[in-house]
Amino acid sequence: MKNAIFTICAKNYLAQALTLQETVCRHNPDVDFFLFISDLKDSPEVPDSVVELDEEWIPAWRQMAFKYSVIEFSTSIKPFCFAKLFKAGYDRVIYLDPDMYVMADLTPVFSMLEAKSIVLSPHYCNIQIDYTGSVPEEELLWVGIYNLGFGAIKNDEVGRKIVEWWCNRLENKCYADPIDGLHVDQKWLDFVPGFFPNDVHITHHMGINPAIWNLHERELEITAEGTYMIRNTESKELFPLLFFHFSGFDPFNPTVLNRRHSKYGIEQFPSFKPLIDEYVVAEYRNGYDKFSKLCYSFNSFENGENIMPIHRRIYRSLEQKVADPNPFAVESRIYRLLQTNKLLSGIKSSAFKTFSPGETAKKGRFVILLRQLLCLVKKTFGIRYYMALLNNLTELTRYENQRFLIKKFPKD
Repeated sequence: MKNAIFTICAKNYLAQALTLQETVCRHNPDVDFFLFISDLKDSPEVPDSVVELDEEWIPAWRQMAFKYSVIEFSTSIKPFCFAKLFKAGYDRVIYLDPDMYVMADLTPVFSMLEAKSIVLSPHYCNIQIDYTGSVPEEELLWVGIYNLGFGAIKNDEVGRKIVEWWCNRLENKCYADPIDGLHVDQKWLDFVPGFFPNDVHITHHMGINPAIWNLHERELEITAEGTYMIRNTESKELFPLLFFHFSGFDPFNPTVLNRRHSKYGIEQFPSFKPLIDEYVVAEYRNGYDKFSKLCYSFNSFENGENIMPIHRRIYRSLEQKVADPNPFAVESRIYRLLQTNKLLSGIKSSAFKTFSPGETAKKGRFVILLRQLLCLVKKTFGIRYYMALLNNLTELTRYENQRFLIKKFPKD
């Protein structure tokens, strides 16, 4: 049986991916590892070993890279990577997010695929009447029951059928959009246990994928021999730690476990401190300070003009009208459409943040003014008309619905 493990990342996450590669190969020397890059290999720092984007295995990757954000795009190509590795003859394939840290041989995961076609990991496993988790249950209902930072699929009839279906959905529907009920690649896999109830292994192995959303039910213990173990705080069962998921972790601020849930840190989960300290050292050894500063290639058009989120969503709503082999080109239909309707910012940047500190302060003052205007509307027209305004704003403020800003289409 040929086994493979892979990850996907943009250039700024290469330190995490290289740390993952280092730990995968240390504990699984007989398994082939692949690093797929969801970015352009246009920087000398990028290793030659990365697998680059290619129309041969993702025919519409440029269109996907344009309409999706970096997280959406990086997750959208995941099933295409599975398909590529299946075509290369791998029998069992594991996906791990680049911010995973492998602590053991992953044979137990590959073994789960002997009887099943796919392995999924729920965000947490223990039912609680009074929920104590760090991540709100309502958020998990939106993002999906299973965390697709980890997934394992077998190259059999069911596995290939899942991958083909997943590729089809993610080519056009890999948005993080609560209004449409979408959360990138992950939410789609909620369907799979219903489609194939006899072919899915939903793992409750607590040494698989511990992360911020399930640490309330898990505790780290280190044996006298130095082996990392995870204890189920409810059943007291002990599991070897296979891999930890450092989702949202910033080595520049190692006391916080997840930047999106900053109130939870080492103080709340002190047993994990030795593992966190070890990971920070590995991150810096693998170039975190260097790679984290690299810019995402698909944040700008080919002339350097910044691509704003509204540009991506207007493209989403008008894709058939502005279809183009390379939407990043200044000759493309989408660029000329935005230019014609004065919707380009004029900022030449491929950074994720384009506001200077002074502009950020100005943005804050604008938000205060906006709230004052809303109070004035309510005072002037009353609560009924104010509610009518809010109901319309909910629809109008979606980026996809900014088509009213398009007054004319450029001539071909």
